[in-house]
Amino acid sequence: MAAGEAARADFARHWQAEFPGEAAPRMELGSVRAMERELERCRRHLRRLQRALAEERFKVGYLEAALARAPPP
Repeated sequence: MAAGEAARADFARHWQAEFPGEAAPRMELGSVRAMERELERCRRHLRRLQRALAEERFKVGYLEAALARAPPP
């Protein structure tokens, strides 16, 4: 088994342990450079998701506070 295939199999095994029944995402793990690129891509995606989560949390907090201040119908 080539190093890249071994890394993909190891990743899939760990993914299945964390997310049973979910197929592991395809990632390029054939070399250190490929893994570094995947890491940077994942970090960028995580930053976007964290920003979206922060925005949604803000909206929820704002709306809950606004509704708490609103006079009863």
